[in-house]
Amino acid sequence: MGRKKGRNRRPRVQSKIPEPAVVASSSAPPPPWIELPRDVTANILQRLGPEAILRSAQQVCSTWWKVCKDPSLWRVIDFSNTMQIDWYTMYNVMCRRAVYRSQGQLVDLTIQNFGDDELIEYIADR
Repeated sequence: MGRKKGRNRRPRVQSKIPEPAVVASSSAPPPPWIELPRDVTANILQRLGPEAILRSAQQVCSTWWKVCKDPSLWRVIDFSNTMQIDWYTMYNVMCRRAVYRSQGQLVDLTIQNFGDDELIEYIADR
């Protein structure tokens, strides 16, 4: 007994995999935070605190990088919420970097759970 073609066969369903959308980088609109005025961006970044600025925010885009380098952003530095006690050396380095970025405009500095005589001398010299 021979089988007849096409009988009792399931129809083949061809699944089409959608092709990835090609996005031209030159035509993509800039992120919305790029359009913010510089002082608004600085205000937002200042609320993050020095640790978040130095560890991540300054790496978001070139606009934020430039704002993070502004000495007025570093007039008040608060490292009182340091949670990682084992990062003693890292906090010393971040504090030095923050004091350096203030370019002599530092008016208030709070540190907690880290720091040594060398750090205090560095801050005083700046």
